[in-house]
Amino acid sequence: MKIKSIIVDDEKNGRENLAGILNQYCPEIELLGQADSAESGISLIRKYNPDLVFLDIEMPKADGFQLLEHFKDFHFEVIFVTAFDNYAIKAIRFSATDYILKPININELKAAVETVVERIRQKMENQRMKELVYNISQPQNPRIGLPTSDRIEFVEVEKIIRCQGEGNYTHIYFKESRHLFVAKTLVEFEDLLKEYSFLRVHKTHLVNLKHVVSYLKNDGGILQLSNGDSISISRRRKETVLQEMKIMNKIKTFL
Repeated sequence: MKIKSIIVDDEKNGRENLAGILNQYCPEIELLGQADSAESGISLIRKYNPDLVFLDIEMPKADGFQLLEHFKDFHFEVIFVTAFDNYAIKAIRFSATDYILKPININELKAAVETVVERIRQKMENQRMKELVYNISQPQNPRIGLPTSDRIEFVEVEKIIRCQGEGNYTHIYFKESRHLFVAKTLVEFEDLLKEYSFLRVHKTHLVNLKHVVSYLKNDGGILQLSNGDSISISRRRKETVLQEMKIMNKIKTFL
């Protein structure tokens, strides 16, 4: 499991040194970017939604604590990196938060990273249990776990517009005009989603029929979806698709 991370430090040498050590000694860390100020750090956090932030405390204009004040909910862990062993460190220690002092001791860094990685893994396991409880209580619109390269993202099934297979992977397209590339086959998704109005309309396409807005009769037929996508229906699946749409009372609208 890769831990998406960023570095926030106003000193270029400090950022580069930490990045080099992480690259060499902490292979589970995936560095997405570096920021040279609290302001640019805030932007980077909002852009990448990282799992972990390596955060310098003493920076000009705004320090690391002022950066954190911009966030009400913390979906990321923090390892403070500072050259100052002062009152701030005492506050950090009382809060049971991880920190390392400059110059960086490799063993201390590795220990801090291992602690945080375990905490992140535990949060992911806790999230899985929360989703299980939710799905048991909400059987009509469950949330499905979608495993990407570095995490599992849980989304409501009704927000999925369509799935497109690509070998052992599947592209998942959503209402919000975004998509995920997921490490599961289209066959697996067909089995999971078929009772929620999803239908295989083509060898590589699984469609949420609730998002069909029009049906074009040319060739085997084309389904136009709520996000603007057009999906061709294979000839051998046409009758099944029309029958399912008839059951959903959509067929009267289109034929």
